[in-house]
Amino acid sequence: MCSPSFGFLGLLTAAGLCVLGAEGLSAADAPFSISYAGKTAVFTAAELAALGHQDVKAYDFHEKKDHVYTGIPARDLLAGAGIEFGEKLRGKYLRLVVIAHCRDHYDIVYALAEFDDAFNGRTILLVDRQDGQPLPAGMGPVRLLVPGDKRPARWARMVESLEVVSVGEGPKA
Repeated sequence: MCSPSFGFLGLLTAAGLCVLGAEGLSAADAPFSISYAGKTAVFTAAELAALGHQDVKAYDFHEKKDHVYTGIPARDLLAGAGIEFGEKLRGKYLRLVVIAHCRDHYDIVYALAEFDDAFNGRTILLVDRQDGQPLPAGMGPVRLLVPGDKRPARWARMVESLEVVSVGEGPKA
């Protein structure tokens, strides 16, 4: 058993989130991870299921129909991994991006500010259910859903991990 070692929210700590060192869980036990500042937080399917979920109705352009998707606000997971939002998300922190790494190598980049309520009114979800059922084969076990995008090209499926990195350089002296 491992214990959190960097500023996790109580919600995620209570859910059993572990920061892994050299030893880790197998891919089957850890379907999702977040990397930031040299640390990796790994979530098992059971840990994700225990977190607070919310529903969103969205149109699937491929199937040409609406679905109800259920998932965890990605912002909550990122905050649990040490990312600061709100008033602290400014300056050099606005150079942070979130890369969604997917099993099919369809990796997608999002600006960190897209996950912050102070910057926009939508909630990006890490979805694990569609119409009350686990995601269909080829979609899960989890995917990112970005409500409000006119095209669903950034709705990452088969998401294995999120990686938070800085792009660009700071001001020169």
